[in-house]
Amino acid sequence: MANSDGLRDQLAAFDRKSPSVLTEAAAAHGSGKAYFNELVVLSTDENDAISSGATWLIKHHAENDQLLTPDQCVKLAGRLTGLTTWDAQLHICQSARLLPFPDDVADHLLAFARPLLASPRPFLRAWSLDLLCYLAERDHGISAEAEAALAYAEKDPAASVRARARNLRKARR
Repeated sequence: MANSDGLRDQLAAFDRKSPSVLTEAAAAHGSGKAYFNELVVLSTDENDAISSGATWLIKHHAENDQLLTPDQCVKLAGRLTGLTTWDAQLHICQSARLLPFPDDVADHLLAFARPLLASPRPFLRAWSLDLLCYLAERDHGISAEAEAALAYAEKDPAASVRARARNLRKARR
């Protein structure tokens, strides 16, 4: 396994569009606990390309059943306020359902999702809504909040947000 500086350097070359450099980084640096720990740390790097690349890899691995451990998810949840790039935020919103976040970090996820519901970026609005609805599935105490957010999203000017709201509404039935 290559060192973490090598992973950081490869992520720094990410143009935030083409994921080929990221899949090459994953192939070069492998998997396992140290690799995923490094991705968690790099998720809040001050270099936007590194942050975006690390969260893209977390999402990519989650979609391919290579998950962070619950302990790593706790660490990631504790870092969510440090995610400042829209694409890094999006990656976490999109992968939250796939990751084994323990119940005791739901408040971190909720605090992360709430402000994104009003993001100027439609995909962030759509996927933060998805995260909020997922949290409501786990904690019925926030069902009313999720329902209100769904109703609001159904009137969103962006078709992508309305479509996500429709799909979430269907899934809730």
